[in-house]
Amino acid sequence: MSRLPPDAGESWRPQTPSFRTCLWSTLFIAALFFAVSLLSSPIPGVNEPHYLAKARTFQDPTWCSRDFFLTSRNAHYCFFWLVGTLTQWMSFDAIAVLGRAASSLILAIGWNMLGSSFAMRASLRFLAACLFATLSLRGSFSGEWLLGGFESKVPAWGFAWISLSLWIRAQSAMRVREIWLAGVACGIACALHPVVGGWVAVCVCLASVILDCQHRTPFSLAAARLSRFASATVIVSLPGLIPALQLVLDNSQAKKDRELATFYQVFWRLKHHLDPTELLASQWTYAGLMVAIVIGAALLRSRSNSNTRGQEFANASASKTEPDGIHCLLAIFAMSAAIAMVGVVIGWHAESAQKMDGWEWRASLLKFYPFRCFDAMLPITVAWMLISLVDRRVAKIRTGRGTLGMVGLCILGSLVPLQLAWYQREMTPAGYTARQFADWQAACEWIRINTPSDALVLTPRESYAFKWFAERAEFVCYKDCPQDTAGILMWNSRLWMLHDWTLKSSSDGLYDAGDLKLLQKKTNVDFVLTRILGPFDTPPIWKSGEWQIYTVPR
Repeated sequence: MSRLPPDAGESWRPQTPSFRTCLWSTLFIAALFFAVSLLSSPIPGVNEPHYLAKARTFQDPTWCSRDFFLTSRNAHYCFFWLVGTLTQWMSFDAIAVLGRAASSLILAIGWNMLGSSFAMRASLRFLAACLFATLSLRGSFSGEWLLGGFESKVPAWGFAWISLSLWIRAQSAMRVREIWLAGVACGIACALHPVVGGWVAVCVCLASVILDCQHRTPFSLAAARLSRFASATVIVSLPGLIPALQLVLDNSQAKKDRELATFYQVFWRLKHHLDPTELLASQWTYAGLMVAIVIGAALLRSRSNSNTRGQEFANASASKTEPDGIHCLLAIFAMSAAIAMVGVVIGWHAESAQKMDGWEWRASLLKFYPFRCFDAMLPITVAWMLISLVDRRVAKIRTGRGTLGMVGLCILGSLVPLQLAWYQREMTPAGYTARQFADWQAACEWIRINTPSDALVLTPRESYAFKWFAERAEFVCYKDCPQDTAGILMWNSRLWMLHDWTLKSSSDGLYDAGDLKLLQKKTNVDFVLTRILGPFDTPPIWKSGEWQIYTVPR
């Protein structure tokens, strides 16, 4: 019996490339992701001080023990447990570099496995990775990113990709082993980051039901596959899932306090991620354009299938329970989009959030990041859909000239995200000039060398990576908001207390000894690091540029 051409019915079936091909493909993709991460986000990245300082305190509770954020409850138990050990014998900078490299490798393994499940050749997998990196750098819907730092969600997404690739193989070939392994990989993702892994698991389960209904899979088989995936995911995720659930289900505080803490978290601190009415027009435009590309590519692919005799023959003769890989990816994307749409409906409001009917239950649902999975799936799906169309056009190219052309295309393709990452690179944090940031680092270094290790410092609202540079506790930091009810309420009350103290102290145009005495009574801080407070009636103990450090007398 003659075989069908590779661009027909067999083209979607997962192939098994050589180990050497997989290895080199993975290494090249990992190098691309790592380079984009370093070029686009200097160390420390925006969230690295937040995660790595928490990891260090997790392992050594005596470090910055007076920082209430660091001593608050942990939502990412497994990540802090794994990384915390490294903080005892490696610097933050070294851990950030190592973490970015390791995360890039995990992402590359997942990306390469996805390409294999789509029967993509190594060169096209690399081009898809270039396209994904480029699209990720160009924008987002709700602020989600994967190539820009080291935190728990980055390796979690790598394991999520591994899970999706195994699930796709299981869907197309109905193999039990891949279903178990897909659940294990998704469980690891959930243990590292419960929100990322949890939403991916939900999307996989929903997509499985949709695909099984569409292809009329026998109920017993569909139920067995779904139960195996879900059970493996839950069991493996327990080390990280249990602490997260304990935090979410904690009822030790009064109901009103829990509702207020959730409101502060959703509609104030994290509104740029969780409140759909706070998303910018450019973010909606980005999402709309990406969705349009997915739909257009899907229609082109469907038309190509219907116009191919070989594909028609394959569709007629193949089992109806065997969807192809791209079709499975589209099902996952559709489920993530449906979840995001529900989030938009829940969170949309024309008036202020506190006047919205039922803001209590709406906030309690929005805090689970309903847009996160959809946001990440946008560049992932667009990249694979476009490259799948390219794959159909170049599937018959096997000549040496074609191979050379593909190598050149891969080189050019990699230059696009690398140049874009460098172009968008911000050498200083938001709100800082180069001189201000250099002086800020100098101030942090002076504090690290010249103050007691248990000192508590009052830092400004624009504080950036203070604990990273100074290794001292902060009274409160706007960036570092805890995730438990008691911690969020404490964070909010400290911010407002400082606001009131600042207004009162500046009302007479001078921060005098009485003002500092009141500050010490309310906060128990030892030092003040500022560039806008003042003038003080006492000279600073250190000054450089706009930054000044003052001692708070006891």
